[in-house]
Amino acid sequence: MTRISSYRLVLPPPWVRVPLGPDARDRVHDIVEQAAAQAPRSMSPDQLGPLKRELERRMLGQLAAAADRGGLDHYFPLGPMHGINLGASFFVAAVTPPGGTADLTPDALAGGVLTELVASTPGAVAVEIAGTVWVRTDGVDAPDPGRTGGVDVPVRRVTYLTAVPDDPRQWILVTFSTIGDGDPDSEHTLLTVELFDAIMSTWRWATGPDGWDG
Repeated sequence: MTRISSYRLVLPPPWVRVPLGPDARDRVHDIVEQAAAQAPRSMSPDQLGPLKRELERRMLGQLAAAADRGGLDHYFPLGPMHGINLGASFFVAAVTPPGGTADLTPDALAGGVLTELVASTPGAVAVEIAGTVWVRTDGVDAPDPGRTGGVDVPVRRVTYLTAVPDDPRQWILVTFSTIGDGDPDSEHTLLTVELFDAIMSTWRWATGPDGWDG
């Protein structure tokens, strides 16, 4: 039987995808090497080495945090976009449906719970992407010195949550975070959010054998 088992996104450069799993560390190493190959020729190995190690450390730290939250894939920009440093990333996770769902029918689970979430969650709106209704939230997290990466500035966070259309007891959460230019309400930061929304608008479900594999 063919069922929805994955998804596709259209990524503009310099965004890259890192599937979370046993090969994630090797994928991060390859990405860092690709980025280093574009460094100025005037940069010496002594200068480049610490930068590569720091980039790899930060990426692996974010991957570990995403994996702890059920992450399937993590996405990074490998440099500026049109000269703008994005200071952003997002991850896709498989999550447990919210609330008590054991006795709900598929229609009630997918429709009723989403409607309730929109009504009860601050900053939540319903958006439709390729025939699927998602709950989109947008908010700002206060500075947290203990956050992975040690960035002590506000973080603008946008999430998209939905049930997998042909199996509504499986839910997908996409979480985007950006520090922007340090001001969560600046034009720079909001444009970065708009870029993420544009990426999410390309979401399409993919079919395959039974079982969600990310």
